[in-house]
Amino acid sequence: MKFVTINRAVLRELQEQGYNVLVSPSEIQDPQNITWQAITVDHVDHWIKSLYTRSSSGRPHIMVIAYALTNIYERNLSGSVFIERNVKTRDDYIEEVGTYGEKMYLRNNAIHTGKWNQYEAFLLKEFPKWANEDLREAQELAARLVQMNKPELKAWIIKNQVNMMTSDLYFLDEGSILEGAIEIEENLQFIIGDGTEEVVDCPISPHDLLTLTDHGIYYVDPQVRS
Repeated sequence: MKFVTINRAVLRELQEQGYNVLVSPSEIQDPQNITWQAITVDHVDHWIKSLYTRSSSGRPHIMVIAYALTNIYERNLSGSVFIERNVKTRDDYIEEVGTYGEKMYLRNNAIHTGKWNQYEAFLLKEFPKWANEDLREAQELAARLVQMNKPELKAWIIKNQVNMMTSDLYFLDEGSILEGAIEIEENLQFIIGDGTEEVVDCPISPHDLLTLTDHGIYYVDPQVRS
């Protein structure tokens, strides 16, 4: 579980996990420091109406996620919420992305461990035409990979004016490998989109990456693409 500040990316992630409402105790005094709990209810409208059969003193604060995403500006969102994150397994990547997902999982593992036999055998079987090139590219990345903590990553993003990050695996998974890029601003909305929906080769804004993750170590390719 992670405790994160509410923003649109967090709301989209909660929605993807099946939550549709945030609630908080009625006695909250400071709306800027409100602590939300994500829940799932059937028939949101009926559920809200049922709350009004209670006395107002026992009625919780409510944020309907779909409504907030459609009608509330990011600057007007406030508070924090606990959010659950499970690291995806090899089987998860196979189920969600197929052979390419398995390739990216094995590539990531080989880069971290320096053990290339399994990844090379997989490439020769599934992608023989590009096996040598893909293996060389991964080994070159492993040689230049840099480890950063969160403040160092933020400073690197600012220094290099990076406005888009790409994660080899799902960006919430610790151990995913990040690449930075400088993209034409007007193209970003088409490249990134919602930013949290891709499973591999995941494009995400630096702001969402820093907001939604709190890894002990970030693995970064220091070469910035443009």
